[in-house]
Amino acid sequence: MVSRPAAKAWRRAHGLGWHNFYGQWPTLADVPVTQEAPDSDPWAQTIVAGWRENIKAAAAQDHGDIRDIILPLLASRFTGRLTVLDFGGGPGVGLANILKFAQLNLSRLSYVLVETPAMCRIIRGEIETYSGKVVERIPDALEKPLIVNAGSSLQYVSDYKSTLSQLARLAPDIFIVSETPMSDQPTYACQILNTPHRKMATWVFNRAEFVAEMRKSGFGLVFAVARNPQLTHKNAPGPFMLSSMVFSPMARSPSAAPK
Repeated sequence: MVSRPAAKAWRRAHGLGWHNFYGQWPTLADVPVTQEAPDSDPWAQTIVAGWRENIKAAAAQDHGDIRDIILPLLASRFTGRLTVLDFGGGPGVGLANILKFAQLNLSRLSYVLVETPAMCRIIRGEIETYSGKVVERIPDALEKPLIVNAGSSLQYVSDYKSTLSQLARLAPDIFIVSETPMSDQPTYACQILNTPHRKMATWVFNRAEFVAEMRKSGFGLVFAVARNPQLTHKNAPGPFMLSSMVFSPMARSPSAAPK
């Protein structure tokens, strides 16, 4: 009762408006957004400092949220070499969480970050310090075993179905989709006010439709958790949940689970 009005007042004071999410549109292209310079990324300029702080805290004994722990927990189940593709992982959030929480020798890890050209330029040196690789496009193939991690990213992709298919063609052993807006409403796009003074477009997916799309790509849902974010909405169908889900290949037998 107290936190929501206080958060709205803080946002208003910082020029972000009263609401986090506004309206509904049929596609991302229809949503009014802040016009950025070509080949720019609204997150890139503000994010590297946060990455350095994450790395500094990698040895801290904090527990983190479930969204932070899913990837490290699953990565820790593998012995030997492991490849992690972090799709839209910003400054390498997946790698930072692995460093924090996974009992995993980095000499066994092949980490690949897929990001925008602007983000790649800014973060490449930071990631390469940990022998990681930064690319602008989804690779055609990667060494197995493989975990695909799409954390809080697919909602910003216009043709998300094509992107899901590309990621699925890599045939990962585990496919993680986390911190992604889901609701029982038909899939729609809305406006998000974030990274101060910027209006961006984001999908809110129909959960059943999203899971069905994953099944079409050959991946079944094996775990799901959701949290109710303290967000405000205006002229939208209603609130949504931020869902984190784990998928695995449907043709896989139990005996083929990672050791």
